[in-house]
Amino acid sequence: MREEVSSRFLIPFLFIMLSINRWIALGMLAFSSCYGYLALTYRILPFEQFLAMKPNTLPIGLAVAGMICSAVLLVMPDSQSSSSSEENKVIGSDQKYLESPENYEWGKGIGLLILAVIYALSLRQAGFLIATSLFLSIGGLMLGERKVWILLPVSCLASFLVWYLVDEVLSIFMRPWPMIFYQ
Repeated sequence: MREEVSSRFLIPFLFIMLSINRWIALGMLAFSSCYGYLALTYRILPFEQFLAMKPNTLPIGLAVAGMICSAVLLVMPDSQSSSSSEENKVIGSDQKYLESPENYEWGKGIGLLILAVIYALSLRQAGFLIATSLFLSIGGLMLGERKVWILLPVSCLASFLVWYLVDEVLSIFMRPWPMIFYQ
């Protein structure tokens, strides 16, 4: 009798007692379900009906993969119930970040967000190649990379490869150079 009464009062608290991983998995399951519903109800144009790869094929696959991953996270046993507590310990430099939010590098994070906004606003004016190369280079410098002789060629090569794949292979036009060259 006592177990029945106590379990009846504890059921509402089960949702409060979920670990952060399960809350994230629950949110991911809801997001993936909504995303999958929107992808399934997407209206396909008449000429797209007979294509091998329809515009909603990849979103449906992503939604199914998201639902499977979140369901696996929800039904997996909790990692805190393992027999040895040494497996759950965080080693290395991550421990100081997990102890308190004061240890986070907020300046770098906010700086990267501001840099991303500036990148998005300057993309049309500066062109894809220049804006992306500068974004990658400045972002790398902000994160602590000091080998500029490696950072600059890698960021230029990466931005060129992305532009080439999108523009030439996928045939989606992106302005590689600043807007003054197109007037």
